[in-house]
Amino acid sequence: MDKYRLVEEKFINAHGFIGDDKNVGNSRPNIAEEAVASCTLRVTQQAKPRSCITDAMTMLEQKKCVELKAMGKAINKAVTIAEILKRKLPLHQITTLSSCEIINVYEPLEEGLDTVVNQHYVSCLTITLSEDSSGLDVNDKGYQPPLSLEEIQGGDASAPILPDTTPKARSSSSYGSKI
Repeated sequence: MDKYRLVEEKFINAHGFIGDDKNVGNSRPNIAEEAVASCTLRVTQQAKPRSCITDAMTMLEQKKCVELKAMGKAINKAVTIAEILKRKLPLHQITTLSSCEIINVYEPLEEGLDTVVNQHYVSCLTITLSEDSSGLDVNDKGYQPPLSLEEIQGGDASAPILPDTTPKARSSSSYGSKI
């Protein structure tokens, strides 16, 4: 592909997963979609899980819901982040799988070569987490109820710091010394 350059890139059915300026095939989102987009967190391959968790916790405190969106290789990171959040707070979850089509058009840099069109599909995942089930369809096939209270481990801020009462082992430097 050294003799070609990318001239056009189309994303079809990828609303919310990539920048809207590159989104083709979708009309402008309506008001309800914009409200949902305000609590949307895009998870990418380069994203640090800790910062995604912090951002999601902030959204949950402010808006009581968060929507994690990921494509391709970032899907496993989004699932991990959702599982960590579910173990910190009692959250309802709805998971939705889809796919989007990516079309790349390459133009030749040398004469005599044809234009190349590369078309492929990428998996997309949306995980909606909410503190209450009022805005969620609990009959959805991707719905998961919150974990039991025994399975939830309090977050760093909510866990009380208890003094360490375990007996200390001798350090290796005191080995062989007289007491």
